[in-house]
Amino acid sequence: MVQLPKFMIADDPVTDPDNEYIIHTHQPRFVAKRVEDEDGESAHIDIVEEIDDVEAFFKNDPDKKEKLLEELESWYYDYMDWLEADEDE
Repeated sequence: MVQLPKFMIADDPVTDPDNEYIIHTHQPRFVAKRVEDEDGESAHIDIVEEIDDVEAFFKNDPDKKEKLLEELESWYYDYMDWLEADEDE
């Protein structure tokens, strides 16, 4: 059996070209994306679709959920840096 990476990027350039999604493949499984903050100058990663019940998985422990979202955000920005470096070559 193939072990999926913890995070994967997904996009749909045909019907949703403005968004790039991050899929968390381990439990709790969910889909997240980068969301612009109201000020228009900053952004954060937020869950947009749950496959598993995230709150129930963490038994209402917001610190564990926040830690996972911080890990996901760090991974996403590392991915963006990698893309930028690859374009520079």
